[in-house]
Amino acid sequence: MLELTKEQMEAIQKAISKKAEESVQEFDKELDVVVSKLSTEGWTLPAELNIYAVKTIANTNKLDDINAFLKWFFTTEDFQKTKDMVNGIKASPIKEGLKNLTDQCWQAFQNKLYAVCATSLLSVIEGILSEFSDDKQDVRMMKVCQKKVDTFPSTGSTIQKHVWISYNNFIRNLYQKSDFSADEPETINRHWLLHGRSDFEIDEMDCIRLFNAVQSLCMIVKVEAKETQSEN
Repeated sequence: MLELTKEQMEAIQKAISKKAEESVQEFDKELDVVVSKLSTEGWTLPAELNIYAVKTIANTNKLDDINAFLKWFFTTEDFQKTKDMVNGIKASPIKEGLKNLTDQCWQAFQNKLYAVCATSLLSVIEGILSEFSDDKQDVRMMKVCQKKVDTFPSTGSTIQKHVWISYNNFIRNLYQKSDFSADEPETINRHWLLHGRSDFEIDEMDCIRLFNAVQSLCMIVKVEAKETQSEN
């Protein structure tokens, strides 16, 4: 049986710790790349995304590949990942009314009523986001997101931090102020859609983007609920 001295054991433990730290730093850098690429294509960081998927997105240089990959990811096996996502939303600690509305959005999606689905999902997003604001009368969603991002230190990383950064970028695009006399944005814009000015042809992937945005928020809700329980 191999016997190691105390110094040898300490050296091994130090080497393992260093390797683990390097792996975390590498994954953190990959998440930075992923968040940037997803934001460009109008996505938040998906809660369903596994390490393989993160590495796949981080290491492709073709932005078009991201949408193709996520379409495959969420629609393969009869939309199984999308179904898991919707079930995750309904199992999360959000208001029952928002769960019911999410279920109705899913029914609309299944019946290919994509405009109905997307419009209603905006209400779900705003309803969940409002819970993160100290001022429950505050309806400025961009301000809510930016305040959450500002709570994280500039160094160090957590999944929550990356989700909030991706969400902040997503909300800024969704709520981008628009001149209704100008051309409509190429992606879903909250103001154009809810004020009845949109000619945007909403498809299933636009709805999946919004379902994903809801699920990203629900993941944060779950984490913060657990943190609150552990403190009490």
